[in-house]
Amino acid sequence: MIRLYQDLVGDWIVSQCRGSLQTAHRQEYTHTILASYAEARSLVLLLNKQHRQQGYKTSVVTETQLDFQFD
Repeated sequence: MIRLYQDLVGDWIVSQCRGSLQTAHRQEYTHTILASYAEARSLVLLLNKQHRQQGYKTSVVTETQLDFQFD
């Protein structure tokens, strides 16, 4: 799974979760912090390309975003 999001201080985060269906309890999480959306988007596109070459298929997972107001 790959997620792209912006944290509360404005950094862009690309999170990856890797593991096997057979060993779901042995998952590895990585988080890459990037300064701009363009850099983060480029990384996501690169990771998607690598995953497709390895035989992974795309699946869509919807998330509910909470609308916090920090004013």
